[in-house]
This record gives sequence, C-alpha cells and structure tokens, in this order.
Amino acid sequence: MLFEKNTLPSVPMHIEDGGVMNIRNSGSRLKAQSLLQHLLGVVFGGVFLLTWGLSYASDTHHQVMPGDTLWDISEYYYGTPDEWPTLQQVNAITDPFKLQPETMVELSAFDPFPLSVLYRSGDAWLVEENGENFLESGDLIEVDSVIQTGPGSSLTVQMRDGARAVVPSNSRIVLKREGERGITFQLEHGEVESYVPTNRMRRRAYSIETTAGVLGVRGTHFRASYTDEALLTSVYEGNVAAQHRVDTAEASISEGEGARIDGAGGIQVVQLLPPPEGVAINSLSNEAIQVDILSPMQGQAFRAQIASDPNFLTIIRDQRSQSSQIQFDPLPPGFYHLRIAAIDELGIEGESTIFVIHHHGDRVSVNQEEGAWIFEWFHKAQTNYRLQLAADHEFTRVLLDYEPQNNGPLRVSRLPGNEIFWRVVSLDERTDMTVVLDTGTLNDSGK
Repeated sequence: MLFEKNTLPSVPMHIEDGGVMNIRNSGSRLKAQSLLQHLLGVVFGGVFLLTWGLSYASDTHHQVMPGDTLWDISEYYYGTPDEWPTLQQVNAITDPFKLQPETMVELSAFDPFPLSVLYRSGDAWLVEENGENFLESGDLIEVDSVIQTGPGSSLTVQMRDGARAVVPSNSRIVLKREGERGITFQLEHGEVESYVPTNRMRRRAYSIETTAGVLGVRGTHFRASYTDEALLTSVYEGNVAAQHRVDTAEASISEGEGARIDGAGGIQVVQLLPPPEGVAINSLSNEAIQVDILSPMQGQAFRAQIASDPNFLTIIRDQRSQSSQIQFDPLPPGFYHLRIAAIDELGIEGESTIFVIHHHGDRVSVNQEEGAWIFEWFHKAQTNYRLQLAADHEFTRVLLDYEPQNNGPLRVSRLPGNEIFWRVVSLDERTDMTVVLDTGTLNDSGK
C-alpha cells in the first residue's frame, strides 16, 4: 500500500524508544573437569607412580582418589553426571557423599542400549516386520532396530553412555552392537550427526558403517552422510579414523577436515570450508524466515538449519540452496538458533556460523502496560520505519508520525481516550518503496 508522507503533529504525546538487538552466538562450550588429574598428580614422583596410577584408569574400574564423588566419576566416564545412581546401586555404596579412597568402583554395567528418543520433528519411525511404528519422545530403541526419518523430519537419540546422535530427514539406520558394549550405526542412506563425549570410555566403540567405508570415532563432534555410494564426513571436534570397505585405504581425519570415501576405493581428505560471513536474516510477511548470504559464494551450495536449542539437537528446519538466498517455511514468532555452512564441490559440509535470531514476522505486536501502548516489530536491514497514529482510518488527521531510533519496543503514552487508528510503515532504501507493514486500532474495545 502506497501513501503520501504526513507532517509531524503537535500533540503532547510521550514516546520512549528502546530495546535489545539480536546477538550472535559465540559458540562457547563448558568443559568438564577431568578426574584423570588426580591420577596424574604424582607424575613428578617417578615413572613408576605414573604407570601405577594409569593402570586403574581402566574401562572396567575406577580407583577412588581423595575428593572424588560419584557425580565426578559419572561425568568423566559417561559424559554426564546423571548416571551416579546406577554407580551407587551396582557398587552397593551406602553414602554417595563419602567415598573411601582406594575403593574400586565398578564401571562395566553401562551399555549404550537401549537408546532413548530425546526429540522428534516430523515423521520418524521404527521399521519392523509387521510395519512401521511412529517414534515419540521418551521411546526406547533396542539393539538391531531400524530407524527411518521422513522428508523434512529430524530425530535425536541419546545413548546411555552420554553420546547423542541427530538423524535428519530421509535417513535410514540400523543400530548394531559393536564388541561388548560399543555401537555401530549402519547408515543405509541419509545422514547422522554425532556428539560423542570426550571422556567416553576407550573400549566402547562408536562407528558409522556403510558399504563404501567405516568411520571410527572417539571424543568428537562430526557429521556423516551416505549417498550415491559415497561416504562423506565433516569433523568439527576430535578426530575420525576412516577405512575403505573394499581395499586397505585408511585415513585419519582431524578437527577442521572432511573426507570423501568413494565406491572405487579412494579416500580424499580436504580442509573444511570456512563459515560464511555477512549474513542478513529477515522475517517475511507470511512469518517465513529468509537468509541472505552477502559474502562471495564459497563452494557449490549452502546449508542452513534452525533449531530451538543452542546445541542443535532440536532441529525444526533444514534447507539447502545453490544460491546465496535461503527461505524457510513459516515459523511462529519467537527466539531461534540458526547455523549456516557452505558445501564444497565434493559435497562436504564446512564450518558453521551460528546466530540467535528473534523472529517476529512482519506483524506488529501491540500491548497496553501502565497507561502506555507498547509497539514492537522486527526490523529489517536497510529499512526505515515510522509509527503513525490518526483520528480516522484514512489517516487524513494524523496525530503522530514518528521514526524510531533503534530496533527495540516503542512506548507511547498520554494518548487521548477516543478511538485511534495506527499503522507501521516501512521505507526500503534499496527500492525507495514505502509500504504499510501492519495496521490496527486503539481504544475501540475497552483496551
């Protein structure tokens, strides 16, 4: 809707202009304190003492040192303090607050199975002989189960030893036991993103297996996908050992590297593309979210994901684009987490840049508080806005025409008590077009 520019009124209204702008997630991570420091504390006393201490940092037992607690032991060996009740029960410990030094704590009771469903978005199910059973949060998944996700879906599962895996859309995985207490994801097609605790026990194998190759991991955050008979991986933390299924080709893939294992027997290791820079995020009028990558194009495509948590375990939107513009389906207004990565010519996904976004849509939020009216809306880049109040719906008798000075909520008080019409208009500096963003009335229904 186009309109004529109006002059400022002389009505003695009071306006307060303020708010909080969007922030960028720095991606900081909290590191758990390692109990191994107790064992290595006597290293200066001689090589013999170091060897003796490490002999008890095994996968089956832990020797209690002064200051140890069941919470610490659970955190170190299983990546979470929440397993301390199991340690107490297995070891018949009467008082978990008072552990006797040199006591041997049994650790071998843990098993990655059954897996539990932490989150599901869209269609995800267990594939069984008698059909498909939809998965829900809290469901347990046993060994030898087949899980599958549908288009636009996401499934997050957690193992009992603290490892987590996110299975995006159109993926099919068979869960197998490896060794005594390890786990293998047989990736038939699709993708899996894994978060394996750095303190995960050494003999608890964790691997991704396809007909092209096998990825063995320890203490890492990595992504693996299998399509067109090629296994792709991106390593963001830790390292991955890759082995081809056909010949003897092997490779070690470190943090910041990716690899492609093809069906012919080759393993190609490359540096991950850097995270994209210069990103513009806009809410559209239909409550969709549009992402424009302003920096020069890197690689062949981009991938952008939206989640409701900063760790991206609850992914609700997942889009790929061969252009620098990505548009998501409509989302309810609120705070979300966005990450964007470039994809190289091999199909390997690079490092991500992460944002916290406040999605408003193009609708204006209007609330009354302590005798004042609060107006708030999402501000796009390179766009100026004006709040206009009038005594008639055609805005021929304008009471206020105000341009906010920042992106925060706008507080207007001392308004007359009769019915008032309002609208928020925007001027796009690139197109020089002025349009009505939203409109409504005040004082017309006892507000």
